[in-house]
Amino acid sequence: MRRAKHGFTLLEAAVAMTIVAIVGASALAAFGADLRAASRAQQTLPAAALASDRLAVIDLVDAHTLRMLPDSLARGRFAKPFDNYSWRATVKEVRGEHSLVEITVRVDWAEGAYALTERRFRPTIVSGIATR
Repeated sequence: MRRAKHGFTLLEAAVAMTIVAIVGASALAAFGADLRAASRAQQTLPAAALASDRLAVIDLVDAHTLRMLPDSLARGRFAKPFDNYSWRATVKEVRGEHSLVEITVRVDWAEGAYALTERRFRPTIVSGIATR
């Protein structure tokens, strides 16, 4: 009878090292992707809040002002500590829908951009009477 050998052969050791290398490379790739996603979220979350804030400011203006947004509402830069973010707002009437406007606020920074678009009903006021 033959006795069983103790230890690994060179081929078994090479296969084991290859498996460990593949698992390690996959783990590092996943970790890198997680870091990139966290960095992107760290920049996008403030941009989303800033866009929402600008939309709230635009919501306060009347229908007449919405037709021709003044420069102070149409574009600008945020104050510190968000001075690396700028914004641009556009308002357009929804075709086929009377008194419905689409407001878009786009926040830009060096590495990306975030856009928030919402629709609002803005009746036109004529002699104190709202018209549809």
